[in-house]
Amino acid sequence: MGAGVARETRSRESGAVNVSVFGLSDIGRVRKNNEDSFVVCDLSTGEMNPFSSEHPLGSRGLLLLVADGMGGEMCGEVASNLCVAVLPSRLIENLDSADSNPPNLPELLREAVEFANRAVFAKAQCERLCRGMGTTATAAALVGERLVVAQVGDSRAYLIRGGQMLQLTRDQTFLNYLADRGAPLPAEPEKDSRRSILTQALGTRETLDVKLTGARMRSQDAVLLCSDGLYSMVKPDEVLEILKNGDTPEGRCRALIDAANSGGGADNVTAIVAQVSGPGLAPPDPTATFQLEP
Repeated sequence: MGAGVARETRSRESGAVNVSVFGLSDIGRVRKNNEDSFVVCDLSTGEMNPFSSEHPLGSRGLLLLVADGMGGEMCGEVASNLCVAVLPSRLIENLDSADSNPPNLPELLREAVEFANRAVFAKAQCERLCRGMGTTATAAALVGERLVVAQVGDSRAYLIRGGQMLQLTRDQTFLNYLADRGAPLPAEPEKDSRRSILTQALGTRETLDVKLTGARMRSQDAVLLCSDGLYSMVKPDEVLEILKNGDTPEGRCRALIDAANSGGGADNVTAIVAQVSGPGLAPPDPTATFQLEP
């Protein structure tokens, strides 16, 4: 899953949404193996990481997924690879069997994440060397103008509009848990050793609490999904500058990963960038506020 994947979709149909997507993963400068995985999945055809240069966005849209594995030895890689294999297939099965039109996308995505959780947990229980393995999972389903994001862990999703960037997800970390409880926080949380301790991860227990959010996309909006190897190495203003100045999703992804490695490359780093346009979306409006949906 570490190879780059390029995708551009173009359609002349009225109401179409055009999407340009690129994903890339890199081992970084310190780690011995890459425990990050990612996938781009066409939910209409089931095609994973397609390389076609022309492909219309189907009625079921597109799934973007980043998973950052953990567990020591090779098991983090096992967990993240299993997640990106199982979750898209389960979401497609859920869409096939949906009894409402349009389908309840947030609930179908939630169930797919829960299904992937059980798959990773079961494998960890069956293989002694993989006991305790897990992975983050941040999945974004883009269907028409609608973006639905599901998160477990601390891989992030951002929405970029009119030169501004909004973090759609909230890191499920011990420090945020303390903040939620009103407990005192360290003066420099970015330097605190507890900043990367997760309060939950996919595959570490039988049940989990999938966090959902979403937004309505406008033409020229972009979405970034990334592992913590990016945002822990590159400051938000630099991330935004790269996203604003890049000509293509591929160029932006490569620049983001180069920046993470230039900053130390202390972890594996993965990024997926998707940009949307087309008559099926509201026109660009830099003054439009970000309106998140539950």
